[in-house]
Amino acid sequence: MKSKASNGRSGRFLRIVIPFILLLMMSGTLQAGFRMKWVEVSVVLDADGKARVSYAVRWDCKNADLHGFYFEGFAGRPVFDVSNAYAEDESGRRYPLTIRFMNSRKYDIILAEGQAFHNGEITYFFRYDTDLEASANVTQTPHEEGNLTVFNWAPVQWEDALEHETVTVIYPVIMGGATVTDAELESVRFMTEKYVNERYMIDYSTVNNDAGQQYLAVRFHRENPGRRYHFQIQTYVDATFFRLITMAPGSILDEVVGARQAEEKYILNRFFPGSMLSRLRISLNMLAVLAGGFVFLFVLMPVMIMARKHQSMLIAREGIDRIKWEGNEWIPPKLQVGSFRKTGKVEKSLDYLEAGLLLDVPLLTLLGVMLANLEKSGAVTVESLTPELRLRKGAQAASGNAYEQMLLASIRDDGVISEASLNSVFQSAGSGLEQKTWDADLDATKAHYRKKYRYEESKLPVDGADVTHRDHESGYHRNWYHYDSRAREISRGCTPQFRSIQQGFSDFRTTPACYEGPFMQNVCHDACHSACHSACHSACHSACHGACHGACVSSGH
Repeated sequence: MKSKASNGRSGRFLRIVIPFILLLMMSGTLQAGFRMKWVEVSVVLDADGKARVSYAVRWDCKNADLHGFYFEGFAGRPVFDVSNAYAEDESGRRYPLTIRFMNSRKYDIILAEGQAFHNGEITYFFRYDTDLEASANVTQTPHEEGNLTVFNWAPVQWEDALEHETVTVIYPVIMGGATVTDAELESVRFMTEKYVNERYMIDYSTVNNDAGQQYLAVRFHRENPGRRYHFQIQTYVDATFFRLITMAPGSILDEVVGARQAEEKYILNRFFPGSMLSRLRISLNMLAVLAGGFVFLFVLMPVMIMARKHQSMLIAREGIDRIKWEGNEWIPPKLQVGSFRKTGKVEKSLDYLEAGLLLDVPLLTLLGVMLANLEKSGAVTVESLTPELRLRKGAQAASGNAYEQMLLASIRDDGVISEASLNSVFQSAGSGLEQKTWDADLDATKAHYRKKYRYEESKLPVDGADVTHRDHESGYHRNWYHYDSRAREISRGCTPQFRSIQQGFSDFRTTPACYEGPFMQNVCHDACHSACHSACHSACHSACHGACHGACVSSGH
């Protein structure tokens, strides 16, 4: 019995776990995409400072179409060997590559003839020639035991994290055999910066040229470099192995004698080799300008301001002693609320949309009117209302109404109007309303347009009006600027889609959609500013002007 019970529990456990494991396995197989696995670079240096740079870039692809990648961030001006550029997959099949010029700092490396690689691993091979002395990546530097050739270079940075990255540099230095000893490295005066030894595994070997001579080859390797890793290498070797015409000064103050001075585009690499600062593109002249600006802003200017301030305070103290107060009693000023608005003034130049905002007509109603007008003029065709408003632009242009033109321009290629675009239209209309009514009597203006467009906020019939022309759900006449059945149909159809415009503008301007709130915010500002400024200015100006004006204004306050 115990055995059966145990088997029953085991069976239930397997029925639960096995489908879960299968689901995990299926999810892993169904994942699609591609990523870069590793990069290996070879740099063959010539004695004249020119170089041939070769890249091998391995990609891992799963159920996705891989065409190629962008190649940018390189040093020097590349001349690609397009005829020998290719990609090779795991089965040994080769694909020719196309290398397209995008701009002076960017190329597109893709499989030729629109081919795509779908599944497995594929390696891209390409190379280019460049002049590293012209780009200041190879130059001479003075040394107490004789000039050295410095090689300061880095391959491009990749967006993906890699399993490994390897750079092999082949120097024009002839060695005695296939193996390289410490004594041979010392004899050719080969050295590296300290950070190079700390970051990379280094291996020394030789490579045979066509004549059978064995050249020094130094391999720098790093496991798991992160995204956009900067694989900077800085080495030195005896300058007699090169025929260079440029020279970097021993210090930033030294003069170059007998050679053309190499342009140092990364001067901070002298002081912080291999650091983040060494990647900043700053020349010696720019460094001098930045240092001078720093001294002026944070040393000289504070000293001048403090000296000016001290002198001003001395003058102010002398002026306060000369003030003769008229009495000791002080009566607080009275605030008087003021405004620019003129009683009875009616602003009659409002657009129908601006008038609708003033009367707080629901924005969704105004949207229906605008779309119905555009549809009648042939500017748009309403193809659908639900589940999404979708429009098609017509052959006719919009009317002269600026807001209808804005609405027409906000229609995307797929026929959809975003809620943000609608909010922008109503915000612009609110700003236009504010500019036109800044000095008008708002109550009188509302009464004028309520009568003009026969707008009534009450849901009860107006005396003498035809009840059939009235929408009892929202409380306004259907003939609100041609608010006919079509406009009402559009408004109701858009209700589920546009939630932020189902109220009047007075509520809309308090929502996050209209956070700027351009509608009539100057009322409180006018009142408070006028009252406070007048009262405080009158109370304080006469007493303190003579003593403090010259001191405070002259010191910049």
